[in-house]
Amino acid sequence: MFSPEASISSGRSSLRNPRRRQRKDSDGLQQQPRRKRSKLSEEARFEAPPAKHINGNGSATMNGHVNHASAGDSMVIVDMPVRDKKPSPKRSLRDDAAIYLTKTDNYNVKKLPSFPSRLSNGFGTSMSALPQAQHRLTAAAPFRASANPSAGLALALTHEHALAWDYTAGGLAKVVTLNLTFALKPSDPLPFGALVRNGPTNDFGILAIAPSSGNITFWDNVDTAEARSHFPQRHQAVDGMVGKMHSGETITDLVDVEQAGYVLIFSSGRLAQVTLRDSQGRPSIAVHFIQGGASTGGSFFSFKGLLGGGIRKTIVSVKARPSISKGQMEVITATRNGVFQLWDLSWSGQHVFKSEIDAHAEVFDALQAGTAPEARGENEAHILDFSILKTQKASKSTCLLVLVALIGRGVADYSLLELDLTGEGGIISRAIPVQNYHQSQLPKEPSGTLLLPHPEHTAFIQFPGAIVVSSILELEETPDAQLLSDTGRPTLPFQDTIYFRQEPPIHFSGHALEHSDKKARQSSVIVFVQNYGALQVSASLPTSDCDDMSRLKVTAQSKLEQATFYSTIPDNIIDFSVKSRYTFDQMEVEKAAEAISAGVLSSSYENLEKVTSSMDEQIRHRSSTLRTLIDHLQSDYPPLSFPTRWRLLTHAEKLESALHLWHAYEARLRNEDETHDPLVPHMLEVLHEKFKTQLHTELGENDWVRQFFLKDIVSIQQLTPWAYQVIRTFYSLEDEESRPSVMWKVSEANDIILAVLEAAYAFRRENARVYGIGSDSIQDCILLPAQGFDLIKEPWTATYNIVAAVRALVDLGRRYALTGFESDALATLAQKLAKDNPRLVDICCRVHIERYSWGFEQSDERRKVSAKELQEDFLRAVRPKQIYHLLEIGQAPAGMSIAERYNDMETLAKLVWNELTYLEGERDTTQSKMEEAECIVKLNRLRERTRSYFTRHGSHWATAYYNKFIREHRTGELLGRDNIDPAALTSYLRSHASRARIMWINEVLREKDYGTAGECLMDSAAKNERNAWCQRTELSMAKLALLCLQQPEQDGKQSAGDQQNTEVSVASAAERLDYAKVQDQLFDRLTSIIKGALDEESAVQLLMNEFGQGLQERPAHQQLLQQGFEDLVNTRVLEPSLLIDVLTLMTYDEEVATTPIALSDQFALALKALTMTWEHMDRTTRASTHRLIWKRLLIRDDWAELNNTNELSDEQVTAILNDTTAGMTLKAYIKLYDENAMYQVVWPNPLEDLFGAGCTEAELSVRFGSEDLRKPIISDNLADDETLREFAERYRLGEWFEAAMALAKRQVAAAKTEEQARVQQEMEIAIDYDELGGLEEDFLVSEIEAAASEAFEGDDEQSVADQDEDEEMEDA
Repeated sequence: MFSPEASISSGRSSLRNPRRRQRKDSDGLQQQPRRKRSKLSEEARFEAPPAKHINGNGSATMNGHVNHASAGDSMVIVDMPVRDKKPSPKRSLRDDAAIYLTKTDNYNVKKLPSFPSRLSNGFGTSMSALPQAQHRLTAAAPFRASANPSAGLALALTHEHALAWDYTAGGLAKVVTLNLTFALKPSDPLPFGALVRNGPTNDFGILAIAPSSGNITFWDNVDTAEARSHFPQRHQAVDGMVGKMHSGETITDLVDVEQAGYVLIFSSGRLAQVTLRDSQGRPSIAVHFIQGGASTGGSFFSFKGLLGGGIRKTIVSVKARPSISKGQMEVITATRNGVFQLWDLSWSGQHVFKSEIDAHAEVFDALQAGTAPEARGENEAHILDFSILKTQKASKSTCLLVLVALIGRGVADYSLLELDLTGEGGIISRAIPVQNYHQSQLPKEPSGTLLLPHPEHTAFIQFPGAIVVSSILELEETPDAQLLSDTGRPTLPFQDTIYFRQEPPIHFSGHALEHSDKKARQSSVIVFVQNYGALQVSASLPTSDCDDMSRLKVTAQSKLEQATFYSTIPDNIIDFSVKSRYTFDQMEVEKAAEAISAGVLSSSYENLEKVTSSMDEQIRHRSSTLRTLIDHLQSDYPPLSFPTRWRLLTHAEKLESALHLWHAYEARLRNEDETHDPLVPHMLEVLHEKFKTQLHTELGENDWVRQFFLKDIVSIQQLTPWAYQVIRTFYSLEDEESRPSVMWKVSEANDIILAVLEAAYAFRRENARVYGIGSDSIQDCILLPAQGFDLIKEPWTATYNIVAAVRALVDLGRRYALTGFESDALATLAQKLAKDNPRLVDICCRVHIERYSWGFEQSDERRKVSAKELQEDFLRAVRPKQIYHLLEIGQAPAGMSIAERYNDMETLAKLVWNELTYLEGERDTTQSKMEEAECIVKLNRLRERTRSYFTRHGSHWATAYYNKFIREHRTGELLGRDNIDPAALTSYLRSHASRARIMWINEVLREKDYGTAGECLMDSAAKNERNAWCQRTELSMAKLALLCLQQPEQDGKQSAGDQQNTEVSVASAAERLDYAKVQDQLFDRLTSIIKGALDEESAVQLLMNEFGQGLQERPAHQQLLQQGFEDLVNTRVLEPSLLIDVLTLMTYDEEVATTPIALSDQFALALKALTMTWEHMDRTTRASTHRLIWKRLLIRDDWAELNNTNELSDEQVTAILNDTTAGMTLKAYIKLYDENAMYQVVWPNPLEDLFGAGCTEAELSVRFGSEDLRKPIISDNLADDETLREFAERYRLGEWFEAAMALAKRQVAAAKTEEQARVQQEMEIAIDYDELGGLEEDFLVSEIEAAASEAFEGDDEQSVADQDEDEEMEDA
């Protein structure tokens, strides 16, 4: 195992059988023959790899680390001839076994698989399988590790053991375990160790040093040592001591200086050289303290020097390289404050101090180049580590790469400096700031380790909890580079930081530098992590001539890709969080997220399998990857814009749909009953070429289906509609012979549509919140209005083709389900189609809603129009019909659920109604007791379900359900059906005035709420009833209900306020009845003319001929009169203004004999109608109507003729004035007013106030909305104004009107006196009757009737019945 050729030579292995033959002591210590002196010149000697003494253990390129040896460059020249031989091949890691923890275009991190489990998480095997010496090793013991990459070997030292193994192995490697005899305590520092190369052989030894005691143990041959470790009595190691150590002094590092042995660094600042062989080549430990130096005062390493110089100049790093002196190594040390010292060390332990250079000032100035002078005093510069660069700029200078820290108040900045050490001092030639490393809190003492492997294009900086990867290639200063920097390209070399998780804290236990060959051009380091394992961190050759920005700087896409693909690796210790570490532009993050999501969808990443035996697992892996992506975006980045979140959600939905589609496809392949070809390949065959990736047959690709699921899932919305289109295009839907095959295809198409869309909507419902789309933005898987539909191109689940295909497939599936039930052979398939249909209907409703909801949010007007048409079609035809038709295939319960889900209460009511009717019919007609019992059970369940709808959907359901009774003309059942919710029924009946009649019955019979019954019926009659006879009946019923509240049995049930309200309501009902009686009286007086007509139209014409001839010059008034007659003839309710128009515009021809109606009290009726509706008219209209009545009354009579009183006595003038229309109207009005003061509101206006009545737009705008209607009426009213003005100015209308008013008052007063006398006479007769007693009753009755006859001469029985308050006005 410990041989570099072990990987290629099966005949030899350094991990030999532990039971092999033991060598003699002389075998390993035999002195080699002396080699003759080399003839090479001095120049050739320095160009060739320098000679190495067998006391060393590695290559001249090791840069001072114990693990940088190169097996190919190890040439031993001490006392032995060496012939040329082929270099040993380098051990390389097997990539197929390593686990990538992260990977980018610039670097990658791998966990090596061969790390001993006992150092990470305990023993990987049973205790019985391990050697007895290993049983004492505790699980996950702390260790310090190193490696020899040239041999592929690693070494770890715990407090008790040294463990060596092949770290390049593809699995768990054999671990060589040796006991340490240092007797260290757990609190002591861990031992230092190194793998030592044994000359030209391929065997290796192990060196171990105890830091606190200085004890040294060296095993010359590991294999031999391990074999003999089974015999405790034989100790094969060589032991030694560092020598006298100061109190509290410890060894802090062990540095390999190749053929010169090793250098020990002490905590006091002392240095010591350790050699492992004597001059004869035998194992022997010798320690030589390195003394001397310009600033030691002659005793740098004495006790005085320890207190004076050592502590002040703490050594932070020691590195070595071949010296210009033959056979020696140049050792360079660096202190924290920037002092560099150079020695030459030989294999024999001799050392020569060469020089000391203080570069602190140069380093400090370089770090503070951009710092204000006043702030420089607050900062300190510390050297943390350095490396010797292979490429030296001058022969007399030493070029170093130095890691420095600038520490100030609240600041800790790190930089890499290229420092040239010359005889005159230090020169800073280049500074590379470490910009991508961020610490959560500033350290008390900065620390860091610089790792610079070959080739030296990338430096690795190991900080606590992080590793910085920094390119050190110098960018060329060219005009093109300057132009590119102006466009945003970085001007500094690439840098990035690998952060490690802090819970639990990560502790680095060692490292090693790997050297790659010229072909690989990759820089790699090995890092050992406590309780975890060994990591290989590799960096690719940086480039500056590349269009890929991810090779030039850290990009959002690079960070997202790492987190997406590697953060879920089990036990990954890398922290992929970017919070407070990186800042990216929002647009860059969103583009990166969408690109990664699309790449996962098309399997473009190498992390995703391209050839798999389980497509299910491959799709699930991609789905998990997308979930990791969105989780990382949500936790570490600012909120994404809605379009980006929606697109990411869309990609995840498509993957979920593809997974279910694959399951449906596999189920079809397993179905042995189906003999026809599967539908999915046919769909892919006809899918357009631009939606699918072509097969590369030369690469072995031959499966279109798997190709689609691997690379073309993004086109699933284009593929899905073909499930129906293939059937419609390639199969005859009308051919009876092909019906079975078509039914199978329809069934498979159902499975495809349902698999794709149900999975998509289910995923959206369950994961929308994960993508930042909350419940306030989405409902039933569909975005709500103004929540983002205007920002997305088109919902993929509701494309035009998908909507059309699903809609057609619903009808096709139902059709074949119905026809399939007729055939026994197809009954099972028909039953499946029937069960699938409700799910398809549900999907159909959802895609329609999503489609038109999206269309409404678009800015394109054509989209909005199309969405409106689609919505109307959906609500009118698609949803009701598709849900209701489920009844035909026995899926009524499923239809009810769908109707309830989409709040289609009308369809739900139809389904419930039909199902109830069907079950009731079956119950009543069946002859089987069992069937009857089954029907009763189903009826009870359905009724209980119906009752639950009232609770869940309230008035919406009640309206639809009870409307069904009314439409079916079964209104009477509303009040008696046992599954009716009484409270819901009452609310339903009260909610609309059109149901007032049924409501009145319900309120009176069930609710016993007479007040509500009366109020609602009265309000409905007044506002909604158009039939005059029905209105009067309803008003009478309303009044009757209100009067019930005033009955004695209702006493105590109402408060004083309620009683007052009841009285007001009764009065209002009486007023409305009085108004209705006015129209009835008018109709009764025109009945003789109406009955003589052939039809309604001729009746109107007869009335116009009779009463409209005087309006020839008033066409607008004539039209109003005709409209009133039309409503009157058709027994329609006349609105107050129109009824008043009819009463005040009726005229007669003076040349024709007068009729009773022409000289009757129509104006008094008009005033009465206005009074009864006064409170129900708006103020402007009623005021205008009031003035119009009196104006039309005053222009009805010929005041010119009346004003001519020549040769007329007062009696004649009074008689003429009394016979005028104004006189008769005034007398009737005074009588009404005398009986009821409510008529005060229509008291006649002064004459001057009547001018202009009905002549303005404001007065008529409420009644007549159109200006075209108002203008003619205003014109006629103005003409009436002229007539009135003429009468007033020329014929003293004002005085005559006052005279008529006075005459009317006198006549009413006289009539009232006469009435009082009559009543007194009746009372006296009644008293006389009581006194006489013995007179015959018939005689007294005849006397009363005679008295009544004298008082009401000319009235018959009918006229008395009709009289009441509306009796005909007669002259007293």
